[in-house]
Order: sequence, then C-alpha cells, then structure tokens
Amino acid sequence: MNPTPEWYMRQSEYNRHFYEWLHAHRSDLLDWKVTALFYSALHRVNYWFITRTGRVPKNHLVRNRRVENELPQVFNVYRDLYFMSLRARYRDGYRTDDHYRRLALDLLNQIEREIPFQ
Repeated sequence: MNPTPEWYMRQSEYNRHFYEWLHAHRSDLLDWKVTALFYSALHRVNYWFITRTGRVPKNHLVRNRRVENELPQVFNVYRDLYFMSLRARYRDGYRTDDHYRRLALDLLNQIEREIPFQ
C-alpha cells in the first residue's frame, strides 16, 4: 500500500484523538499521551512531504533532516517534540510529570498552525 495525503491526515487526526481520549479517561499514561502527540505531528509532517514531493522520509533520522531543511519554521518545535517522545517512553520522570504533557500539546498546536491540512 502506498499511503496517500489523506491517509497521513487521518493518521495524524487518529493520534490526536487517541491523545484526547487518554487525557479525558486516564490521569496516568503520560508517556503514551506525549507519544500520541508526537505521532500526530509526525503524520502531519509526512502529509506535508507527500503533498509537496510525492514521497515521505523512511525513518526518523531522514525525516528530522528533511524537516530541518524543508520546514525550518517548525524544525525546533518538531525536534523538541521528537526528543520529548523518546524521553517519555524511556525515562520515568516523563511518565509522572504532567508538565511534559502540557508542553507536548503546546508544541503540537504550533505545528498544526504551521502545517494546516488543505
């Protein structure tokens, strides 16, 4: 299957809705909340790439480089959210401190403003 721009849009929205469900129903699982927000951003970035170039990066390293070169207006925000998702999954403090969830949500909101779905 070759994903389409619509597929990436739905995936981004799916991850955002997953975050919203988690936030409404679980006071814990902060690592999953941050991770869902990051993957919403990742699929939004992939949406941008596929609509502009017809292809998406194959892995995080390539995607991060392309975001830096082709989407400099969101690079710092995207990179911060990427590293937050890694820390959320692998460092206990991110599993217990709601500050990081709020910060990740703010970062995703910034990316959504810069990369709207058309």
